Amino acid sequence: MGFRSHIAILCCLVLLSACSHVEEMRSARQERATEFNQRAQRAFLRGEYQSAADLYGNALQLDVAIENVNGIAINMLNLARVYQVLGNPALAERYLDSLLEDKALRYPPAQLAAAAVQKSLLRLQENDVAGATAWVEKSAGYCGPDCTLAGVIDNARAGIALRANDADKALQWSEHATSENKGSSQLEYANSLRLTASARLMKGEYDTALRLSEEALAIDKLLGLPEKIRQDLLLSAQAHEKLGHAEQAAQCRDRAARIAATALK
Repeated sequence: MGFRSHIAILCCLVLLSACSHVEEMRSARQERATEFNQRAQRAFLRGEYQSAADLYGNALQLDVAIENVNGIAINMLNLARVYQVLGNPALAERYLDSLLEDKALRYPPAQLAAAAVQKSLLRLQENDVAGATAWVEKSAGYCGPDCTLAGVIDNARAGIALRANDADKALQWSEHATSENKGSSQLEYANSLRLTASARLMKGEYDTALRLSEEALAIDKLLGLPEKIRQDLLLSAQAHEKLGHAEQAAQCRDRAARIAATALK
């Protein structure tokens, strides 16, 4: 599988909610910003990515106006993710830089960690392995001992190792991420399985790679993620081909091509 396919495996599309505790006092503008954020999430899940970007932009404007620091960070992270899906990595990176380089507001370390790991994935997408490595380590520095993004960060490390054709290191990080993500995030757990399957393919362990890709496929079907399903099928096709199962490999590629033809991400 090509390098850009590995990037598709890595991309984390979990969107952040601007909801808060019921007892918190909230202004009318903050309520409106939350409403825009939630409408944007629904639009994103429907595949209406430009509408989602517009709605997140509306939420961000309101949060900036009232200095809602948490809301600003949430909406900039979500805008970066949406524009990455829309195929505009330069704009996605600008939103991340606005968050990471802000000297006036203090954002929670977890949000800085999320921005840094997303920046790492964008750098990897541009074949900047050194930049990707530097940013994933910055993300780990922000993360701290109780950070819930540890599995995401280790998935990114595995992707960087795959880009360097280091199957052993990719396997080390992806299996570590698998244990971190299992039971906490089905999306990231499936990402870990795909990364592990890719590493197993590189090592010639085709039966194991096939089993892992099929496990990821079952999860991604439950989550309803077309692009992830397509990647699972392509991984299965490679494993079947290496095992001499030409017919099964062709079937998996045909199924992946039908998904790609729908233009869903």
